[in-house]
Amino acid sequence: MSAPLLHRRAGEVVANRPLGAYRQLSVVLPALATPARPGQFVITPPARADQVLPRTWWVAGERTEPGFGTTLELVVPDPPGGSGALPAPGDELLLTGPVGRGFGLPTTPVTAVVATQGAAGAAGRWLCERLRTVGCAVHLVSCADEPEQHVDLVLARRSADGVILTEPAGAEAALTSLTERVHPSVLYAVGPLSLSRTVAEVAAGTGAVSQVSGVDIGADGLCGHGLCGACDLPLHESAGSGSTVRPCAEGPVLRGGLVDWEAAQ
Repeated sequence: MSAPLLHRRAGEVVANRPLGAYRQLSVVLPALATPARPGQFVITPPARADQVLPRTWWVAGERTEPGFGTTLELVVPDPPGGSGALPAPGDELLLTGPVGRGFGLPTTPVTAVVATQGAAGAAGRWLCERLRTVGCAVHLVSCADEPEQHVDLVLARRSADGVILTEPAGAEAALTSLTERVHPSVLYAVGPLSLSRTVAEVAAGTGAVSQVSGVDIGADGLCGHGLCGACDLPLHESAGSGSTVRPCAEGPVLRGGLVDWEAAQ
């Protein structure tokens, strides 16, 4: 399996501000040829010279202005001891991306459920906004262990018809109850693989379609380029015996029903 051809570009950080338990960076780049989409991520160099693998950060927004360029909104972990390990306004930031396939939007208005967790909450809010622009009714389920890990809630409540807050352990129950009440046609998972599995299983139980994140964006031990194979996921036998998918190269967004979640344990 060959890795996709990716290009690194230099941007300027114009803002570094708190976002709950995380930081939000605004980075200006030369105008992107193709607009970014919710579900995509960027790859940045390691935080320290003694580290080898790069960092992966969620893209939580994008706007392009003629004559000015593209501004990407990135949500990143707040390093211990403050934001010193992150670039400050005015710094140059080398990044690759936005990477991969983002979430697809329905071609006709439907009811959708978006589940998010942690730093991915800002990307989930962006997805809600995009769904509303095509006429969908959207319900958001935000999962977090601590209150400050629910991010962008003010904007999320403006972008969704309803917002439910829960802990990760309660995600399945919250999603099951919500789907029984609103009968969505599609469920989205924007967050870690554990949430993707939960969303895929709830969707399968109701006959709905699911689109899920296939990569633990922000986790350690990932190259983000499709070279190391650490993100490989097994597919159901219907795709062929021994078939796998490499989400950072062929995703990161996948159809949840294609992945063999039991074998992925």
